[in-house]
Amino acid sequence: MDASALQQLFTDSRVLTVPWSIDYFSVIVGVLTGALFACDRKLDIIGTVVLGLLTGYGGGVIRDMLLQDRGVYFTSHPDLIVICIVICAFVFYFRGLFRHLDATVFFADALSVGLFALAGASKAFACDQGFVISVILGGITAVGGGALRDICVGETPGIFKQSNFYAVAGLGGSLAFVTLASFGAPLPIAGVVCVFAVVSLRYWSVYYDWKTRSEADLTPHVARGVGKVWRVASGVFLHGGRTGRAKSTRSHRGRWLGRHRDE
Repeated sequence: MDASALQQLFTDSRVLTVPWSIDYFSVIVGVLTGALFACDRKLDIIGTVVLGLLTGYGGGVIRDMLLQDRGVYFTSHPDLIVICIVICAFVFYFRGLFRHLDATVFFADALSVGLFALAGASKAFACDQGFVISVILGGITAVGGGALRDICVGETPGIFKQSNFYAVAGLGGSLAFVTLASFGAPLPIAGVVCVFAVVSLRYWSVYYDWKTRSEADLTPHVARGVGKVWRVASGVFLHGGRTGRAKSTRSHRGRWLGRHRDE
């Protein structure tokens, strides 16, 4: 990054200008993971290209359509589309090169998710969409492409199933960025925190095997708690009062009988 780009990055406190190279990197990595996904599903070259483009661009297209402002990123960079198509074709015909790069691909994927979350949250924040919408759009941009990819092959999107943190990581990074930006922190620092939070959550969830739950029924726990509260309350306000009155009555009768026996 040259000095002019660095100066532009810090000039406007309301808009985070991300260098084009970082944008390109995030899209290319998304396209790469989508193409590898297509190869695992035994799709042809057309399917590989389509799934690659959907994974790389899908979240951003959804974000731009919802914002309806500042154009659509997909249509504003035709040169990047050509690069992505070439990458998809390369992955399709030379997929064997990526079989021993699982760790590298995982890191690149986690980093791209963080950059997508940053792109979505920062653009929504720059468009004055408010705290909640900015966080949501950041999460959509981070995982929307993967969800569209899964839908196209007839699978339930991975973000909707029990899995290590993916959507949670994207939302966590978006939340970090919007929170810091709302409190007036420099946007470049907020952006670095966003990406770091996403990558850290993604790695920690895999390392410690943290997973979202597929079933969570709190009804039995709530019912037991309510039952305990009801028993305590009834014992204090109902049985306790009746028992107290009964003991008082028996005590009074005992004293009255005792006096009369003495007489």
